[in-house]
Amino acid sequence: MPFSIDPALIGSEFDVVEHPPVTAEELIEFARALGITEPVYTQPGPELRAHPTYCVRMHGHRPYPERLPNELEWRRGMDAGKDVEFGVPIRPGDAITVRSTLHDVYEKTGRSGSMTFVVLRLTLANQRGERVAVVDNRFMHR
Repeated sequence: MPFSIDPALIGSEFDVVEHPPVTAEELIEFARALGITEPVYTQPGPELRAHPTYCVRMHGHRPYPERLPNELEWRRGMDAGKDVEFGVPIRPGDAITVRSTLHDVYEKTGRSGSMTFVVLRLTLANQRGERVAVVDNRFMHR
């Protein structure tokens, strides 16, 4: 494993954040900022739900686990993409809990040389324990 990372860190939870309940206004504002016009995302009422991409704005307080090598300090990394698995829709009043785990660390060699990727998994659940989304954030380090 690159940088002599303790294998026990993979899969370990390093942050839990409970976000306050989302409001209808927040959901509508987010959808409108994206240019979405569908009423299910932009009109108050019982059918209102968050646009599916709303989940990517949720995050924890700590960007990386504390015990990663200094070479993998998060400010030195570049966003290398996200994979999102959607669950139940976020609705007004939902309080979302975000659990952050170190999902993977791997190396690749490309035309520009060696790169190390850190994959952080954010698991989002509402106050009923229903899974809202799983977001894998990849960061690339050179």
